[in-house]
Amino acid sequence: MANISYCLLISLTLLVVSSSGANKCLKADPCLCSLDDYFFIDISQVSSGPVFLEDRLGNFSYFFAGCQDREFKSTDYQLFTNTTLKGVSLVKCERHIETQVNATTFFVKDTCTSIGDAKDIVFDLLPNANSHTNEYQVVFKGSQPPTKSSPTIQLACSSYNRTDLKVLNTVSDVLILYSPLVCIQQIAHHELSTGSIFCVIFFVAALTYFVGGGLIMYFARGARGVEVIPNFDFWASIPGLVKDGLVYVLSGCRPFTVATAESYDRI
Repeated sequence: MANISYCLLISLTLLVVSSSGANKCLKADPCLCSLDDYFFIDISQVSSGPVFLEDRLGNFSYFFAGCQDREFKSTDYQLFTNTTLKGVSLVKCERHIETQVNATTFFVKDTCTSIGDAKDIVFDLLPNANSHTNEYQVVFKGSQPPTKSSPTIQLACSSYNRTDLKVLNTVSDVLILYSPLVCIQQIAHHELSTGSIFCVIFFVAALTYFVGGGLIMYFARGARGVEVIPNFDFWASIPGLVKDGLVYVLSGCRPFTVATAESYDRI
């Protein structure tokens, strides 16, 4: 009884481990991850141009360049700063109001910093996913100090032909990306053509015929040498039959031109 319980425990553990790893998306590069041999996620087309995807919530603005690092210029957007960040994927800008010494003049200023590079992108399964259209997220692991949470962009598969970036939480830097370009895709497997199927059947049948027949001839009938080949006389006569057929066709299908032993006997 103890052995049965132990086996059941081991089986259950293996089942849990295999099921937990079944939905993991293995990173191939910052743009691509593979679920298995048939499904993958590719975000390379999310932001293919020079323009960053952007969204604002309160005093914070976020800019996402997809899975590639690009140059961010604050002058290209409605920001009160002149900042240039090179080789960045995710940028966070905070707006604050500053006053001069006399406290009578106020001015707005934005401070922009990089919070994610493309090399830091990792594909993770979204905790507590509530639908098949929103199961995975992009995490910029290693881009922030250990004391801070890593910026996260949830991938929401959308049926609309547009891409939108929305900010969910400015404290932990959580965003969500709605786009048909982040949907799980299926790898197109090319099926065998009819000719390929016939070739496979032919070679399998030929291999079975010669190997199986040879074994029967060797062990059941005691054949040795070339006699092990099934129907050896027939296969040995094929070159002569082909020759006679060609002569027959090239001579205008006149049977008397075919020189065989039987024709000599008839003469």
